[in-house]
Amino acid sequence: MRVIVADWGTTRFRGYLIENETVLDQVASDEGVSALQKGQHREIFLRRCGHWLNAHPDAPVLLVGMAGSREGWVEAPYAACPAGPADIAAALVSVDLEGGRQARIVPGLFCEPIPGASDVMRGEETLALGAGVEDGLICSAGTHPKWIEMRGGRLTRFATYMTGEMYALLREHSMISRPATEPEDPAGFALGLDAAHRNHGEHGVGLLHLLFGARAAVVSGRMGTGLLAPYLSGLLTGDEINGALAQFGRPASVTILASEDRAGLYVQALARHGIATQVKSPKAALIAGLARIARHQVRPDG
Repeated sequence: MRVIVADWGTTRFRGYLIENETVLDQVASDEGVSALQKGQHREIFLRRCGHWLNAHPDAPVLLVGMAGSREGWVEAPYAACPAGPADIAAALVSVDLEGGRQARIVPGLFCEPIPGASDVMRGEETLALGAGVEDGLICSAGTHPKWIEMRGGRLTRFATYMTGEMYALLREHSMISRPATEPEDPAGFALGLDAAHRNHGEHGVGLLHLLFGARAAVVSGRMGTGLLAPYLSGLLTGDEINGALAQFGRPASVTILASEDRAGLYVQALARHGIATQVKSPKAALIAGLARIARHQVRPDG
């Protein structure tokens, strides 16, 4: 079955023509949702993917990611965890294209990872469904990494961490990182992991104290300035992993969805906990997940 899909991110638009889980053609642009005004989404989609609509009049059309956000084409209500491909397909939201044809927006998920807490995702649920993990733990690493628990091929719960955004804030807007210099010394990442690992448990002093301690170590001459930025990254990544393991337990293995460079940092960090890793391509997982959702649609078109 051929399917036309669009992965609409905050800054990028990516379209794919797929058959089963094979990409036949693709397009991309910088027309992410943050660059668009309300009412522009249909025009952009038709401009980028209209030739596929004409060539494949019976192909289902799926939109994933921020297309269903408040800034997107139409706000799609979140589906609830636990959820599998059939549950997500049942919650797809339709939007009009042209000539009576419709596209369907993948809604994203809501869950309460612990009582009283709320969490949401848009797009990562599709990656998780395509990761090939029936039972286990997935880390979708990015600006806001998401740790996702799979049971019986369904997402049972997940937790989001502010790791990437917090690092950017510290580097760009905080006095903590002002002494940092380039070139960066990657050995600092391991030092940050060490600090986070020691901070885990009843004798921990807290992340906020350790963050200021990073600056103190530099200004007192106990840490080189080139180590500081990687140290902060390692400290935040290690604290994220401490939190994830506290919530989900200590698995034998974690599947990481990330680019090779980013995935390598998580491989290094999880190895310190004795946890094996498998790394998979986010793009391949996205295509596989969309194919699974498409197969559960009741009807291929409006």
